[in-house]
Amino acid sequence: MNPPVTPSVSVAANKAKPLVWLGWFVVLSLLAYFVVKYVPRYFVFTPESYGDYFWAKASWLFPHLLSGLFAVVIGPLQFWPRMRRDYLPFHRIAGRVYVVAALIGAIAALGMASSIGKDDAAYAFGLIGLATAWVTTTSMAFAAIRRKNLTQHKQWMVRSYVVTFAFVTFRLADDLMKAGNILSEHERAALLAWSCWAVPLLVTEVVLQAGAIFKGRT
Repeated sequence: MNPPVTPSVSVAANKAKPLVWLGWFVVLSLLAYFVVKYVPRYFVFTPESYGDYFWAKASWLFPHLLSGLFAVVIGPLQFWPRMRRDYLPFHRIAGRVYVVAALIGAIAALGMASSIGKDDAAYAFGLIGLATAWVTTTSMAFAAIRRKNLTQHKQWMVRSYVVTFAFVTFRLADDLMKAGNILSEHERAALLAWSCWAVPLLVTEVVLQAGAIFKGRT
């Protein structure tokens, strides 16, 4: 039998709903910006479309991009309560697709990192870190749901999607830094290869743990 919900908890949950919807609106808007501005050119397989630097890595970059695109689009559906409640079989299938997409994307990221020269070692190690975080968070979410630990599954899926969203975070931060003439292109790539996933993951962890620490307080 579930414990009764206190008025303070109920009021807090109702107040949080608009913030959740606002958050998802921002996430989906940034995702749409990324898809429209950056994705189409990578489906045109020419050196001019990819650029000299990425054309040499196209065999790894394209599966990395494609699998990441699957994961970043499927992710929001997995967090929709109605999807989990009314369309559970689809939720489970989409979850498996998400896991496979994350695994392929991580392997491709490692492949890209292996093809990067010593001059871009910071960028390469950032990709390795991204791949490691992607596989770790997604695997933990999968292991949790296999053991029917819903709370841990939800929390690890949040962490996993934050890492998945690094595609968008990288490009958005790069656009802002470029507009502000902050660092060179080479320096921005080295910095953002790490910060596009590590900083959001740290913020996410603080939010998740703060919720556990202050849960039940009025």
